[in-house]
Amino acid sequence: MPARGDTASSKGELAEHWPVLAVAFLVSLVAMGLRFATGPFMSPMAADFGFTQGQLSTIVAGSMLGFGLALPLAGRLADAWGSRAVAAAGLACLALSLATVARTASAAVFSAAFVIGASLGFAATSQVALSPLITRWFVRQRGLAMTFLSAGGMAGIALFTPVSAILIDAVGWRNAYLLFAVFIGVLLLPALLLLVRERPVPMQSASTRAAWKPALATGPFWLCAAGMFACGFSMNLMSTHGVPMLEHHGFPTMTASLGIGLLGLVSVGGTLSLGALSDRLGRPAFLALIYFVRALGFVALVFAGREWELYLTAAIGGLVWAGSPALTSAITADLYGPRVVGTLFGLMYMGHQVGAAAGAFLGGWAFDASGDYTGAFVTAAVLLVAGAAASRRIPAMAPAVTAEGGVAG
Repeated sequence: MPARGDTASSKGELAEHWPVLAVAFLVSLVAMGLRFATGPFMSPMAADFGFTQGQLSTIVAGSMLGFGLALPLAGRLADAWGSRAVAAAGLACLALSLATVARTASAAVFSAAFVIGASLGFAATSQVALSPLITRWFVRQRGLAMTFLSAGGMAGIALFTPVSAILIDAVGWRNAYLLFAVFIGVLLLPALLLLVRERPVPMQSASTRAAWKPALATGPFWLCAAGMFACGFSMNLMSTHGVPMLEHHGFPTMTASLGIGLLGLVSVGGTLSLGALSDRLGRPAFLALIYFVRALGFVALVFAGREWELYLTAAIGGLVWAGSPALTSAITADLYGPRVVGTLFGLMYMGHQVGAAAGAFLGGWAFDASGDYTGAFVTAAVLLVAGAAASRRIPAMAPAVTAEGGVAG
């Protein structure tokens, strides 16, 4: 579903605006990498504070839910104020929250910083907050440009999961979080402020600012939201319980971390390839493909019993592990216009995080109740198949979009 009306060449867009895309890639890499690298921290944090796996999973689920609730606000602010200002505030909040979590001995302060502070920081540096920036700079290759955000996130998972395990082993989980906070405050935040600028957009009228509301009554909005729920459930189940699940199946911690990290590493190239193909052949079809093949990967990973089976499953599954939020964002801009993509995608991503909270909680609850993670991972596969079916229905229900970016009544 390519966007229309752009006169610049695709090559010209990428060549001219690469600094914006590069910094957005890096912000996504760090933010998503940290958000999905919870697994290696679970056991040492639980031991430090005396939490059970179920109790700590509840805190993690609360963080994911708080992140989801903050996303519509982050998207609305990015639409109104620009992604640069919102992301800069988010990086500062994230660095402060990580430092607080690292230094506190209080379970209450830990919970507040983890659930509230980090959630706000992650929301303001998320794909939702960055999508308006990318949408305004890129039109003809919007799908590819958006997938750079997902590719950055997957590169973050590939790096931060094993790096976190290495740092925890070397300096402890608290010092690992402190090092991440210093990197964000000293390097990443200045890079964002120095290299990223907003593309000027015409002043919006009051009717245009409210144009996102009719979209809530259209079928594609809810089909996209359903897919995002399945995405959130599956990815956060994996990020929170993937390493413990593999440990429970007999894999050493480092092997399990490398296996999960391999998913992210392989997905970098796979995501960009899917993004480029989606610009030519249709984004909903590739979104459905991502969900369906990911469902097969969840089932295969549960039954992996040898190291080579783990790495093979991760390598194949990584080809379609990411890209669903980026393609959903691009589809949202295609359907409803670039002026409201932050707001609408933020609402969809809130559903993603409701799913994320459910996945994180169900994994811990299932293990405490039955001593096994299989039921939770099979549930994720079923939801992903449903997300694939919903994505295939999007083109048949696409609404008309006005020139101002609203939904035609």
